[in-house]
Amino acid sequence: MEKQIRISRRKFLAVSSSVAAGSVAAAAVVGGVAGYFFGAAQAPPAVTVPGPTVTVTEIAPPKKLKVGYIYVGPIGDFGWTYAHNEGRKWADSLFKNVESIYIESVPEAEAAGAIESLINQGAELIITTSFGYMDPTAEMAAKHPDRYFVHISGYRSGAAGNAPQNMSSAFAEFYQLYYLNGLAAGAVTQTGIVGYVAAHPIPEVVRHINAFVLGANYSYKKRTGRNIKAYVVWLFSWFDPGKTRLAATSLIEESNADVLAFTEDSPTTLQVAEEYTTKKGRRVWSFSHYNDMSQYGPNSHLTGQIVNWGPIYLDFYRMVATNTWRSVDIWTRIGDYMPYRWRRPVEQSTAGQMDGTLQLGKLHPVIPSEWQIEIKKRYEEMKELLFEPFSVEGNLGEPIRDNKGEVRISGTQRADWAMLWNMDWFVEYIEGELPRI
Repeated sequence: MEKQIRISRRKFLAVSSSVAAGSVAAAAVVGGVAGYFFGAAQAPPAVTVPGPTVTVTEIAPPKKLKVGYIYVGPIGDFGWTYAHNEGRKWADSLFKNVESIYIESVPEAEAAGAIESLINQGAELIITTSFGYMDPTAEMAAKHPDRYFVHISGYRSGAAGNAPQNMSSAFAEFYQLYYLNGLAAGAVTQTGIVGYVAAHPIPEVVRHINAFVLGANYSYKKRTGRNIKAYVVWLFSWFDPGKTRLAATSLIEESNADVLAFTEDSPTTLQVAEEYTTKKGRRVWSFSHYNDMSQYGPNSHLTGQIVNWGPIYLDFYRMVATNTWRSVDIWTRIGDYMPYRWRRPVEQSTAGQMDGTLQLGKLHPVIPSEWQIEIKKRYEEMKELLFEPFSVEGNLGEPIRDNKGEVRISGTQRADWAMLWNMDWFVEYIEGELPRI
């Protein structure tokens, strides 16, 4: 059951072993009564012998868990918020004994009030789904120690020691998928130029851009011997289809990009690519983001990065319902939450299937077979962390430099969590400066 509120801006079976015993006892009583009436017509009256009293305890059904969600955008954006709402419904469908409610399009400055509203409606678990909700979530966790809180995409939690113990953090991380998308981009580009429509210049987005460009350079340079060129246009917004259309168009018209990646919560970039491909006689490719967006650009959809937040949410439902809460910091990558997380042979690869929290979009047949094999091979290796994009291996054996020439990764180094989390530099193949905010 769900209820939607708009403002301005797991199955837990709590039945003790006494239920089974009680049920058997009850069956014995009922069976005895039936036998009495059946035998009364055929046998002389029985002598009644006093015996022990049997008590059958009726146990009430388990209390329904109530969960509240706060979304930064509309559930119809078909991007970030849509994916979270689909994850909510997925978790609800498996847990069942839950009522979830949500408030959509909540400005980050109004997060505390929205959280209070959910608490006033009885929510025991509150899940907030935007980076900017982090501090208000921590404040409300301190104010309401009898409730549980999960913040998506931040770094504050009881586990990290910078928030109350009733607060956890979680994220489904995409940089590996972006690298695979880059491999696809470099395998098909004709101009040798890729573009990126970017939301905000924060480390999350920066590492996605860098991973995409590293992948594109890997395949393009192997094909041609030349480095890729990449351009970025910033929106300074998570959801703005109008500005996204202008940004995508400028990357095509002014920068000559013929493959466009993006971080923005609508399918607009893919739609622009489709328009150029089908109506303007200019082949442009793009991707899915958070959801399968291929319907918005069937002729221009190369592959993509797709998420299922449901397994993460289901974990937290179970913790609260079974009174086994502990604060955690979850950062899922390829392999996490998969039923079988180990590397498979390329011909058995699960790339392109919903498997765990992260999914690579289906690969368009235009991607040459040797690169489809490479993409699937790397996807399988990533499950066991046998391959990482931010490594010399991920850059054709060369050190990874920023676009000012400084070596950032060399030798056997790989980007660790701290580097990924704090990434504030562009790889050398990207033209232009990274805005400082």
